[in-house]
Amino acid sequence: MTSIRRMCLDHHPGLDSGGTLWFQDLTAFPQGLLSPTFPLLIAGLHYVNVQISFQNIKAAALPGILGLLAKYYKLYLDILAIPLCVIGFYIPQGSLIYWATNNSFTLIQQLSLKNPYIRNKLGLAPERILKKRIPAKDVMLENGNILEHVVPAESNILQRDIPAETVSPEKLLDVSLEYLAAGHQDKALPLLRIAIEKDPELVRALVAMGQILCSRKSFEEAAECFERAISKIQLEEENTLLVLATFGAGVSRIWQGRKPEGIEHLKRIADLKVPDAPMDKAMYYKGLVMLGSTLFGDGEKLEAAKYLKIAATYDPGVNAYLKECEEG
Repeated sequence: MTSIRRMCLDHHPGLDSGGTLWFQDLTAFPQGLLSPTFPLLIAGLHYVNVQISFQNIKAAALPGILGLLAKYYKLYLDILAIPLCVIGFYIPQGSLIYWATNNSFTLIQQLSLKNPYIRNKLGLAPERILKKRIPAKDVMLENGNILEHVVPAESNILQRDIPAETVSPEKLLDVSLEYLAAGHQDKALPLLRIAIEKDPELVRALVAMGQILCSRKSFEEAAECFERAISKIQLEEENTLLVLATFGAGVSRIWQGRKPEGIEHLKRIADLKVPDAPMDKAMYYKGLVMLGSTLFGDGEKLEAAKYLKIAATYDPGVNAYLKECEEG
């Protein structure tokens, strides 16, 4: 930053005409109608980067003097955005371009390293999952202690933190389902992975992870989760879960481009008992509609009509597709 500022102030050859748009002269200070652009951009990027950097610290609710220092340090950095904006008007435009670019790359880096897919591709451990406080009734451990934080084993931010690896898979599943219900897939997914590693027979965790992966278009991994779940479900005990897993496996394989496998999965739904719960029942018939439309697209209209007839008993709106099949 100092070197570029010095080059601008010393009118290094080429910098007076090396810019573009409204900042042609990189040695000049911001001027004109668009002069606030870079100062405001730099202040805004600084503020956003601070918020992202302090997300985990805020979630951890650090106790005592450490928490107080973190709180006031963040406040200082937040307020710093104002003088940074003012200072931006007294810095050459060449330095402002570097500053804005550097802050932009910092933002991209932070967001990228919070993305579970990117972390997985880079071979990094799942990001630390911190929860402020979980109701005691949901997270009583076997020894009677209350789970207040769930973090990977290598983290020791708080003295009372409990490594996720020491928590039972059922408790991890409960916490991850809370996250999932609140829309925090990024926090739920690492906990589900740990729960499944600890107990490969935990069917509900496999189904939940398959749903998250399917929504993120990781269809192959999602299908594998659903298929593992199907192989472990006892039909007479878990019919509802089997419907959900079979539907997920069929849809994942079809969207992956492996239609024959997807169709075979969806055909099995028709052999299952119709669930009683309204949402599960809707999923059951949605699977049959998906099967019928896929078969129709492949030219198997008679076969498609067979499944659409069943679905039409639940949703009369399917009759329009059924009529098209029969006419065909």
